Amino acid sequence: MESSAMKWGLTIAIILVAWLLSVVLRGATRRLGRRRDFSRARIFQTAVVINSACVVLTLLSIGILWGLNGSGLMVFATSMMALLGVALFACWSMLSNTTAAIILFFSAPYRVGDRIRLLDGDNTVTGQIRYMGLIFITVQDELGHRYTLPNNLLLQKTVIRLRGDTLPKDQKHCRAD
Repeated sequence: MESSAMKWGLTIAIILVAWLLSVVLRGATRRLGRRRDFSRARIFQTAVVINSACVVLTLLSIGILWGLNGSGLMVFATSMMALLGVALFACWSMLSNTTAAIILFFSAPYRVGDRIRLLDGDNTVTGQIRYMGLIFITVQDELGHRYTLPNNLLLQKTVIRLRGDTLPKDQKHCRAD
């Protein structure tokens, strides 16, 4: 009886600590996002990822506290890993882009309104960033064309942040009429 009351007390303590940690981390994310003048949608998306991680860690901690059986946990974990392996193989690109969005959020090399040139051989793109989300960014060139680029491309390729008011033209993409 006494150990059950203690487990309930620790469960409540774990939930409160996790809630407090989530509130502090989301607040820090919002402050950092406002200081760097990020869009509200981008701040919200990053806060949701942080909140989800706190929920998963809380559930895992409570499961350990209440004595999840190691052998039962191993069967469950291997089943979940097999299922997740198939699912993640099918959507590794989405996971890669989401991870890149989190890295770009905290490192903040670019923001909405910046002019950039992404160097990718014959697929070089020059324009102004119009949108940054969890999966992709949108870049608009001076002719009004919009390019949707995956976030992981910004981490894999060379990106030049341009200065000045006008966008330099990519000569290899201009037709000689």
